[in-house]
Amino acid sequence: MKYRNGLTLALLLAAAPSAAAASKDQELPDREMLRMIEFLKEMEMIKQIELMQDLHHVDAVGDQVKNARQPKPAPAQKKETLK
Repeated sequence: MKYRNGLTLALLLAAAPSAAAASKDQELPDREMLRMIEFLKEMEMIKQIELMQDLHHVDAVGDQVKNARQPKPAPAQKKETLK
């Protein structure tokens, strides 16, 4: 009986570190998942900023093309008055 209690104690002690390691491993994916989610949010924000810059550029080019297509007004001709 003395050996049985000692064996049980030895098994419990041997299993304790592996149980702690298993719980620690389970925490890591959660932290890693949160980091990945944060990274993806940042990437999405960067995409949106780039999209806004592209739209601004397209707007500016569109305004330039629009202004270039409009005919320039003819210079006003001065009427000479007879004295």
